[in-house]
Amino acid sequence: MQKIILPISKCIPGMITAQPIVDIHTGATVIGPNQVLTSENLQNMRKFVHTDIWVYLDSFSKVWNLPAETIENYKKYSKALTKVIGNISPSDEKSIKEFEEMCTHLSSDFNDNHSLVGCTNLIKQLDYDTYTHSLNVAFLSKLICKWTEVSKEISLNVTKAALLHDIGGINLAFDMINKTDNLSYEELAEYEKHPIYSYNIVSKMRDLDPTISKGILAHHERCDGTGFPLKLTAPYINDIGKIIGIADRYEILRKKHHIFDTLQIMLTNELTKFDTHMLLTFCNNIANYYIGVYVTLNTGEIGELVFIHPKCIYRPIVKINDKYINLYETPSVKILDIQ
Repeated sequence: MQKIILPISKCIPGMITAQPIVDIHTGATVIGPNQVLTSENLQNMRKFVHTDIWVYLDSFSKVWNLPAETIENYKKYSKALTKVIGNISPSDEKSIKEFEEMCTHLSSDFNDNHSLVGCTNLIKQLDYDTYTHSLNVAFLSKLICKWTEVSKEISLNVTKAALLHDIGGINLAFDMINKTDNLSYEELAEYEKHPIYSYNIVSKMRDLDPTISKGILAHHERCDGTGFPLKLTAPYINDIGKIIGIADRYEILRKKHHIFDTLQIMLTNELTKFDTHMLLTFCNNIANYYIGVYVTLNTGEIGELVFIHPKCIYRPIVKINDKYINLYETPSVKILDIQ
């Protein structure tokens, strides 16, 4: 967990001490380590000349607090996905059957919205590769299916498509998941072909619904025709392609930006690129799972996010001690990072 020294004026009730806070004059411990700061003990600390206040800033544990077995299960599926997809072959019925079984178990083992969102925030704690990315896209796609009330049958096909959507990029000459900037002309041309490579593999797999491979082919297509590889527009992109397209784009942006910058990019710069109903439903729902996180503002202050503003979900309300800052009404204040 990240630790930081804060002046008492920037400490917030609910933060957890990372080491003892000691009265410099007497050597007595004012507050021990791993203690939750309250309004009362913060007020009491003002009476002492004390050592530095070290606190943990761990929004993940505070907000999602996933059980250890859930995190281990996530890691297990990430490893299994590496093995299954790495070895899957259109002509090998056994490997396809293993993949089908994994998808079925995945859908039942990870069905709680809170766990699905929490697991996608494990990015910084795990090695990030095509398989981790595909697993996160599958989780996000499951959420979109649930929030848009897609049938269980289509939702399972969406999960399969999400897990396989980048299979054609595994053998590219460069790491297309971790190298997304400064691509050479040749690398960019190859990158834009990876949906075709994935389609060519998946379309030959026996017994897989053909809508899965078509959705994979279209996961980088955009409703306004600005996507690739075929420049398709909305009527020619099936729902699977639209769903995993939103999930994939969100997942890619979240590697570089915090949740609220990601939502702003998708809802302002890219609104016409996606199915409007799906995108708005996804963004409006997922934003609420970040209530309670600690955020650093461009003012240097650290506060707790307490309310998602209905008029602008990426400009929430932040509480700093007893002060509330409505970012929707104070455009000069911005969220720099989530702790």
